[in-house]
Amino acid sequence: MKSGSWWIGLLLIAIAAGVGYGLGRTGTGPVLSNPPDDHTGHAHGDGHDHGAAGEVQQIALSEQAWKNLGLKTGEVTLKEFWRTITIPALVGERPGHSEHRVGTMVHGVVTKVHVVPGQTVRPGDPLFDVQTTGELIAGVQANLLKTLQDLDLANMELKRLEPLIERGDIPGVRGIEKKYELQRLESARLIQMQELLVRGLTVEQVAQIVESRKLVRQFTVRVPGGPTPQAMDAAVDRGVTVLPVGLARLVSEHQPAANPKLSYSIEQIDVFPGKMIQPGDELCDLALHDELALTGLGFQRDSELIAQVLEHQWSITAIFETGEGEPLVREGLKIQYADNVVDAGTRLFKFYIPLDNEVVRDMPGPNNVTYRSWRFKPGQRAQLLVPIEHWTDKIVLPTEAVVKEGPEAFVFRQNGKLFERVPVVILYEDGRHSLLANEGSLYPGDVVAMNEAYQLNLALKKSQGGSGADPHAGHNH
Repeated sequence: MKSGSWWIGLLLIAIAAGVGYGLGRTGTGPVLSNPPDDHTGHAHGDGHDHGAAGEVQQIALSEQAWKNLGLKTGEVTLKEFWRTITIPALVGERPGHSEHRVGTMVHGVVTKVHVVPGQTVRPGDPLFDVQTTGELIAGVQANLLKTLQDLDLANMELKRLEPLIERGDIPGVRGIEKKYELQRLESARLIQMQELLVRGLTVEQVAQIVESRKLVRQFTVRVPGGPTPQAMDAAVDRGVTVLPVGLARLVSEHQPAANPKLSYSIEQIDVFPGKMIQPGDELCDLALHDELALTGLGFQRDSELIAQVLEHQWSITAIFETGEGEPLVREGLKIQYADNVVDAGTRLFKFYIPLDNEVVRDMPGPNNVTYRSWRFKPGQRAQLLVPIEHWTDKIVLPTEAVVKEGPEAFVFRQNGKLFERVPVVILYEDGRHSLLANEGSLYPGDVVAMNEAYQLNLALKKSQGGSGADPHAGHNH
């Protein structure tokens, strides 16, 4: 009986196994399978990433999901690419050009200050009113007035002699002598006007002396750079018949024409109303920040690389930190020169790059004062991307367009409303760009996601029933 029961049990097990197999074959049981795929079980050369069962790894995004990600797409193109090294840099002033100190050449007393710290001024704008107390300026003005009086008398005398010379009443040599005297006085007049300009008087004030025949005890110290067009017009309007030509010639020789593009900032004011000044005293400091300089701070081992970049005039990219999400990038910069010494204390090797500044905004203030804000400021830090190796015909994408999973790397190619995960080969990364091999997985003209590849990959994993894996896996930091 025991032996018969054993055989009966074995028979029942076999019958149950057969029924289960039959159910699976007829489709009445819960069979798991992949969606139909015409390419199942075949090798692919189209660069698509297929799962173990042959399905394309792809994900569909709703319009809301696209906006929430801030997803950006772009076409794949073949580009040239420079491998770079990163060298820190500092923004600084141009030695001998960015800083201007305004001084005085006379003894006097400051009677009025026209500017405030931080104000934007241009060539010819008034800075200070000064009342002279020394005898030098007064003496030069007195000599000019005497010369002008002598010129008037000489001209009157010549006009009186000319009819007499024509009638032969007096010899012609008298007229020649008077013309020589006029030339001598004219030369003295020009020299004296020149001295007044050199001593700090303006074009308007010299014209005022000539017109009014009075001494000027107070004059205005102005922003260097030449007289303004308004000042020249005023001088011409005020001058006597012989003044404009002579004065304009002196101005062109000793006061260069104003550059309307120049704008200075008042950095420091060293005087106040009532302060006594003397020749050589500094009145204020002006800053000219329309052009600055980047100082690269490389190590001694970088000197040969910098020399190579300088020799071939390769372009450098500068990245400036900002409070916003995106850094400020300036490309196409050139090294102007490099030091021939290495600092013994820091072992730093310095090189210099001109940097054109940019106006961010002009803010109006009270009393028609303007305050200017510049994009770049001395002391600001930057990172320089210095080229050292050149590639051509490579696929270059933003780093955010590539996601990594262990040794694998992927991008997401757009196919209608779907994004397909495509495997790629990374040749080089620099933190901003990923250089991909042109090996057939992507083609020029393909549209790919230019950012948020990590989030797309995470969503793809979750849609396949995965846990999303490690939240930091494949994320480029």
